[in-house]
Amino acid sequence: MYDSERCPYPTGGALPRLLRSCLAFCAAAWVFSAPPAWCGEWRVYPIRLHFEPGTRIGTLNVRNDGDDAMNFQVKAMEWTQDPDGKDAFTETNDLIFFPKLLLIPPREERVIRLGLKGPGGPLREKTYRLFVEEIAPPRADPHSGGAVVAVNIRFAVPVFVQPVKEDVSGQVVKIELFRGTVSATLRNSGNVHFRVPSLVFRGKDSTGRDTFSQTADGWYLLTGSTRAFSTRIPAEACRKSERIEVEGATDRALILRGDLMVDRNQCN
Repeated sequence: MYDSERCPYPTGGALPRLLRSCLAFCAAAWVFSAPPAWCGEWRVYPIRLHFEPGTRIGTLNVRNDGDDAMNFQVKAMEWTQDPDGKDAFTETNDLIFFPKLLLIPPREERVIRLGLKGPGGPLREKTYRLFVEEIAPPRADPHSGGAVVAVNIRFAVPVFVQPVKEDVSGQVVKIELFRGTVSATLRNSGNVHFRVPSLVFRGKDSTGRDTFSQTADGWYLLTGSTRAFSTRIPAEACRKSERIEVEGATDRALILRGDLMVDRNQCN
């Protein structure tokens, strides 16, 4: 099982060439594309669900674009992040959804209906994931000597229950350079999530000119979470730098910035 929103992973046997290509394609597609989220022969849309204050019902569509009927199972999990900012999932009864099992004929789609239990409009945003997983029969892999491979695709659709009043706030709380790797720690100090698609690390010399520009992949920061992002710096460019500037533009009109004076002893 590949625990992601993106693409399939075989639970047995070697990874077929077709799936390796799909993994690369879908990882990029999920991050950069608009809905629907697609990989293989089925898709879900929208790729995110938002429950505004006063809204208690939502829907998710699952479409089978293939030539064969497909089976799916659905599960809801509370989504939090640990002290390092890594995603953590626990079972929850906060979401009511139906159906939990789907059989979708070829070229058709079905609707999953969701409802919230308890009062809406919390003081802090609540976050969940709705896992929609294909139940695929084992198939022989022609590229691994006929080994039987079970390939399951699972999308983890984010579900956000928004607070009555949003406070979007965050900071770069620490920047470190150690043995040629620069890292920036971001904190979400508001009451709603934000997403940082990428962080830019830019070196500056004594005249203010750029010495390097490196990009690190970003991710979600849930409310109250802290997470570090890092990238490797070319040693020569690092030694030419007086300081390193960090900038991360979020999806909420919030830009996080910070800088660090360079200790050249840490450039390699």
